[in-house]
Amino acid sequence: MKKVVRAKFVKTAVFPKDYPAIRGLSGQLLPEVAVAGRSNVGKSSLLNHLFHTQHLVKTSATPGKTQALNFFTLNDEIAFADLPGYGYAKVPLAVKKQWGPMVQSYLQQRETLKLILFLLDIRRVPNEEDLQFLDWVLHQQKALILVLTKVDKVNQKELRLNTEKILDTLNVANLHYVYYSVLKNRGQRELMSMIHDALQDEAQEDASEEE
Repeated sequence: MKKVVRAKFVKTAVFPKDYPAIRGLSGQLLPEVAVAGRSNVGKSSLLNHLFHTQHLVKTSATPGKTQALNFFTLNDEIAFADLPGYGYAKVPLAVKKQWGPMVQSYLQQRETLKLILFLLDIRRVPNEEDLQFLDWVLHQQKALILVLTKVDKVNQKELRLNTEKILDTLNVANLHYVYYSVLKNRGQRELMSMIHDALQDEAQEDASEEE
């Protein structure tokens, strides 16, 4: 029997005072997973694929145009926050300047944030903006999974070589990563399993700290 997947849009917010308190069926605050990456890396497509929906997460006609945080729930068990994309050349400078403080505030102040999915295009070596975002995440000591997207665009040799380049550039020990392709339906089960494992680890760590 196929598991029923229920994904819901909750709210759009920019400032911490407007972040929603997202609770499960028993009233507990849900652990939150943030999805981050460059504006053309495929965040919306990946979330729709994870959610088994086509249009719940809106894809902007203009990459980088969406400059707010969008919150969702999956099966009333996990909250997701779709962070605005960064690094698109045609975005006005004022909008680019807004991105940093908004995302930093979220990383620093969102207590239910337990895990970050950091999306990188398998065809692109991480640049300064990618490395800056990674530094922010590591500084806040958040759990992270690297999601290498658009793997259908490369052959096996390119996949291996590009992965090595990306991991060498990021230079983070014990970095968990997964290959993802929406078009080829690749990575969905692996990523959801990794998300559940990471959230379970975080919950156990939180429980041990409270003892």
